[in-house]
Amino acid sequence: MVTVIQSFVRDQTGIAPIEYGLIAAILVVLATAAVSAAGYNIHDLIGNASQS
Repeated sequence: MVTVIQSFVRDQTGIAPIEYGLIAAILVVLATAAVSAAGYNIHDLIGNASQS
């Protein structure tokens, strides 16, 4: 049982996609915070883009 857990902990496959997903999630949170800090909401941005 201990060897199974050790092999699971040492397994490095799948690490890169998880890291990319975390980076993408952090970027989305930062972009959302920047837009809301600037005083815009999604409705304003979509409404202005559709009228252009």
